Amino acid sequence: MNRDEDIFAEALELPATARAAYLARACAGDPVRLARLTALLGAHDAARSFLEQPVTARPPEPATEAPGTVIGPYTLRQRLGEGGCGVVWLAEQTTPLRRTVALKVIKPGMDSQRVIARFEGERQTLALLTHPDIARLYDAGTTAAGRPYFVMEYVEGIPITRFCDEHSLPMAGRLELFARVCVALQHAHQRGIIHRDLKPSNILVALRDGQPAPKLIDFGIAKATAGRLSDESLFTEMGLLVGTPAYMSPEQAELRDVDIDTRSDVYALGVLLYELLTGRPPYDPKELVRAGLLEIRRIIREVEPPRPSTVIGTLTDSDRRSVARLRGAPAPRLTADLRGDLDWIVMRCLEKDRDRRYGTAAALAEDVRRHLRQEPVEARPPSTVYRLRKFTARHRLACASAALVTVSLIGGIVASTQQARRARAAEQVAAAERDLARAAQQAETLARTDAQRRQAQAEDLLTFMLGDFRTELQKSGRLEPLAAVGDKALAYFTALDPRDLSDAALTRQAKALTQLGEVRLEQGDFPAAGQAFTAAFDRAAALAVRHPANGDMLFERGQAEFWLGLAARRRGDRDSQREWLLRYRDTARALGAAEGPTARAQLEAVYAHHNLAVLDTDTGNLAAARVGFLAEQALLEPLLAAQPGDGELRYSLADVASWLGSVAERDGRFADAAGHYTAMAARYAALARDEPTVVRWRQEEIHAVTFRARVLAVQGHRAEAAQLFAEASTRQRALVAEDRSNRTRLSALVSLNLHQIALLLDAGSTTEASLLLAEAQAAATPLATAEPASLNFARLLAAAHRQSARLDFAAGRFPSARASLEAAREILERLLQDNRADPWVRHEAALVAILAGRVARATGQDDAAQALWRDAYARIIPFTPGSHDWRLLEPAAVSARLAGLAAAARPPADLLKTFGYHSVDPLNRADLAEAESSATSNPSQPP
Repeated sequence: MNRDEDIFAEALELPATARAAYLARACAGDPVRLARLTALLGAHDAARSFLEQPVTARPPEPATEAPGTVIGPYTLRQRLGEGGCGVVWLAEQTTPLRRTVALKVIKPGMDSQRVIARFEGERQTLALLTHPDIARLYDAGTTAAGRPYFVMEYVEGIPITRFCDEHSLPMAGRLELFARVCVALQHAHQRGIIHRDLKPSNILVALRDGQPAPKLIDFGIAKATAGRLSDESLFTEMGLLVGTPAYMSPEQAELRDVDIDTRSDVYALGVLLYELLTGRPPYDPKELVRAGLLEIRRIIREVEPPRPSTVIGTLTDSDRRSVARLRGAPAPRLTADLRGDLDWIVMRCLEKDRDRRYGTAAALAEDVRRHLRQEPVEARPPSTVYRLRKFTARHRLACASAALVTVSLIGGIVASTQQARRARAAEQVAAAERDLARAAQQAETLARTDAQRRQAQAEDLLTFMLGDFRTELQKSGRLEPLAAVGDKALAYFTALDPRDLSDAALTRQAKALTQLGEVRLEQGDFPAAGQAFTAAFDRAAALAVRHPANGDMLFERGQAEFWLGLAARRRGDRDSQREWLLRYRDTARALGAAEGPTARAQLEAVYAHHNLAVLDTDTGNLAAARVGFLAEQALLEPLLAAQPGDGELRYSLADVASWLGSVAERDGRFADAAGHYTAMAARYAALARDEPTVVRWRQEEIHAVTFRARVLAVQGHRAEAAQLFAEASTRQRALVAEDRSNRTRLSALVSLNLHQIALLLDAGSTTEASLLLAEAQAAATPLATAEPASLNFARLLAAAHRQSARLDFAAGRFPSARASLEAAREILERLLQDNRADPWVRHEAALVAILAGRVARATGQDDAAQALWRDAYARIIPFTPGSHDWRLLEPAAVSARLAGLAAAARPPADLLKTFGYHSVDPLNRADLAEAESSATSNPSQPP
């Protein structure tokens, strides 16, 4: 038995503890073979452990906080924002003293041991900091649900860069303010605390006694450099960039937590000073985001930014004047002001070699103040010796060769014979080392090949389960069997570093992660979907960087960008949606340039066109949206004519019909909208006939029928609309019965119930309306709780509360009506404050205020009623100029009419009449008729 395969097989049969001794005997006298087989056994054991960890049971959903929630002596008033693991609330403390505070509580579902450890670290970090320019910690504790929270000083200020620009702070003022920030940070450093995420939004400035005063906030990812902050270990997951890329030091980009010290914060201060002086950071944040993780790290670690004076010199004349104006300096003098001391100070902070940066934040502050006092600064350009040393490090081989030649010449003159003998000896040693290295490399190659083969087998299995197997499950509408494998696969994939993967592995994983993201998106699990799509993008982007002219690589990157944009749209994040879809459009163009007018490139161009039209729809540019969708339809029809059986093309045309209907409805062209929705329903019905096991087509057809019924209702065809709603509701209940955990189906049923309730109330059928309302509320509440990021789920719950109030108002149950309206108002106010409002949210919020005014007037509170109606009008009217959207025009006209603003009520009411609009609420319908017929009104009388 002397072959490697035989020894390897025999060793596998032995217990792990006996293998080393066996290999030593079998490979006696052959250390190269011993090294090779030891490596192979190690790779085998590592590959065998893939995906063997048991799936952890998901804990029950924790309770969430809302405005009005009481935590100890604190009452939550308004959500201010959130970080990686904590949500920050504006709260009111009532005892032992009354004051406004900021309360941070761990996010629901994030109370794992690791996150709690990090949260506890943040809490104890703040307790160590007592500087007046650092937000103070007041209190700490746990909620009734057992989640930690802490209470800190509420800081009323704006980011330092914005403050300086809004107050046109001159250079001297900016530098004084910056030096003060450095001193505050030095206080934290002296207590062993590194901020690690310094950026303008974490340094808030406000005027105190007429003078700018900074406050450092959010030490949420701070690191203790001296001892432990708590009994739990604080750590950073491998491969996670902690911090904000544009302000991140090179050592943070290295992803080695042990290398982070106070000089990382000095680097971030340098970035901040750069931005205060020039109006922009050294590296464009948008470009960094587009670059992907690998390129971000390379830029931060290797690319030298230009000096501040150089940046000013490259600006356009208008930009230079703008920057100079905000700094109170003449534009021609700005470059000269920066050249010299300030250039040197900034560039010393931004040194890639941290040993060349300022040792402390206090040293940086002092150098800034030396400049202000017209004294020599410590910062200086790199010396000739330093530059020579860096050159030698960059060109080590060439310099070493030159040095070797020089030494050899001198040595040849002094002792040529001795050197020749040494050279021969060295050559013999080198030859032996090369042989050993070659053998070790062969062993490593074998081990790596074996590990990659096993990894590929496992990933191929996952790809099948998430692809072909998922397709079969999707036809029946039941995706639960993939939940466990999906969680496990996502944890496995996200733990890998794309840099360490081959092209084949990156391609497999990008596809599998995209499929996993699609599954999560269909289930309404937006955070998990976003995580999967982000991981897919990282891999696809790495491939595109390696092969920039390869169409397949560009295509995969585009898919990931599209899905990230779609996920952002589903959760109501418009800014992120625009960013990713614009990137997708650019990738589609690059694909067309790379491979010409192929079918794939044409389709990607079509989809990119579609996405831009969707963006135009979202922003209210309906004329451009209509042109875009019609152009897309014109591109799709010949493609489908050439491939009539292509299901994806058939779906795309059905989807275009849906969007054209939505645009027409918002534009007041109700007949056109009904026609488009009819075409949409017909296309999905045809797909459902050809593929009867695909649940998706049945769901989309129900949506189309619902949309058409809605348009018929606002045209006044209420009997026909009621019949269509009833048919759609029956079919939707059947879909829900097939999978009661599917949130998309449940939300569709809630929406149908609410439409039917409005028509039933108009017809006086309150009993049937009450039954439908109870069903809608029972479904809407858990939907909104389970997915708080969903705009649609939250709006549906608010609409259910309003319809409940409408029923109580009709029955004279005014206290119950007020309670329901207040619950609806709290939900809608949160959506409005989060800048997530679309026309449906604004429509709903205005109707809630209008109904609240009716309740107030019915109970003799005329002043309160007038205030509610005027507030509703003031909130909705800014969005009506140029709009034909009935969702905005109806509440604008009704609230103006009730508030006694007859002249303001007339234009939107007349416009609605021109469109042929009829409100489904008889109270609003009467107010619209009054607004159309009279320029005066008497709001003190019932409508």
